[in-house]
Amino acid sequence: MKRAVIGWAMAYGAVRIWFATGHAPTWKLPGHDLLVPNWVSVAGCLLTALAMLKIRPRLLRILAAAWIAAAAFLLLDLVAAVLPGLGIPFDPLGMLSRLAAVAGAVLLALIARKAQPAAKPWPAWIPVAGASLAVAGCLIRIGAQAVVGFGHTPYGSNLSLILFEGGFLLVGTLLPFLLVHPLGKHFPRWMLLLPGYALGVGITAYFGVGLVQMITAAVQGDPVYADVGLPDSFFWVAVPAYVAWGAGLVIATRGYQLDRQKTIDPECDLHITHS
Repeated sequence: MKRAVIGWAMAYGAVRIWFATGHAPTWKLPGHDLLVPNWVSVAGCLLTALAMLKIRPRLLRILAAAWIAAAAFLLLDLVAAVLPGLGIPFDPLGMLSRLAAVAGAVLLALIARKAQPAAKPWPAWIPVAGASLAVAGCLIRIGAQAVVGFGHTPYGSNLSLILFEGGFLLVGTLLPFLLVHPLGKHFPRWMLLLPGYALGVGITAYFGVGLVQMITAAVQGDPVYADVGLPDSFFWVAVPAYVAWGAGLVIATRGYQLDRQKTIDPECDLHITHS
């Protein structure tokens, strides 16, 4: 597994160097394919390879989370692919690059998991607090939209928008509920862990970067999002709400994972023990 990570770091690092030296394609989404500059991603590949010299599970988890955060535009890729009617640009090359970053994160997470025994479950109030934070973030985001009007959205009224809004509500209400309620233990672990971590980290990273950009714009005296047609006050409510939503999902998902490691027979994800 170490060799696989080193091989990934060398291969992906070479691609990042190629991009950094002026050979990157024109990305359809704003900015770059990743949320960090090319040379930062090159340094990340080097650090990932060096981390294989001495395995430190905590460092590997941090690196894995960093790569997933850097590839947060993958969230838009998935929405654009599943719901093309929304009009979000779909960039196959950008998506391929982001998937490569996530592949490295998965390898790091697997090594970290193998190197360290399963952690003890958290006190019940921590994942419940995370789930509550996620739901609160979702409801605040909806409330902000209600204030400016639901007609002020960047997408037209069509079936894709209806499906998107339905998924939006499920991720903000049902998913956090299942992560902390006993009913969630009747699902295979991956069915809640995958969306919980992917959406939680993706939302936190994407809107966390957006929040930093907003603060930078405010310090410089520039408008936050001048081309959207919504007041700045909307974004000062909605974007932090998204960050809280994503962070809450990550906390609730981690609590769910630790709890399932204790209560599920390692021989079969579908078998629940009652002790």
